[in-house]
Amino acid sequence: MGRNKKDIGVKEKKIFFRVSDSLYEVITYSAKKSGLSISEFCRRAVLNQPIKKLPVIIHDEKEIAQALRNIDTNINRLGNNMNQIARHLNQGGAIMEPVLEEIRADLTKLNLSIHEFNLAVEKEYGSN
Repeated sequence: MGRNKKDIGVKEKKIFFRVSDSLYEVITYSAKKSGLSISEFCRRAVLNQPIKKLPVIIHDEKEIAQALRNIDTNINRLGNNMNQIARHLNQGGAIMEPVLEEIRADLTKLNLSIHEFNLAVEKEYGSN
């Protein structure tokens, strides 16, 4: 759990120091790999506090794209199932009209979500 601002005080004072281009690159790179801002990275370094590096995550973009397409397929199947339910309820008469309206609205939302999802996947990974 994080410390209370009363415990550590409000950060009101500024310390400026100059570094070479190469040292600046090292500091910014190290801060980024630690998931910290440059200020927080420097504070921890000066106070000899632990600086943990973020874990390296290796991923296969083609595998991720395929997993996203599988999700899309399952969403399409869900849409088909909802269409079948709607068709069945359509045969039930006026008593089913409020339920049908809800299902139609949900189908519209689902179709819009599928379309937006497909656009996002295509934008991120291209169409393979």
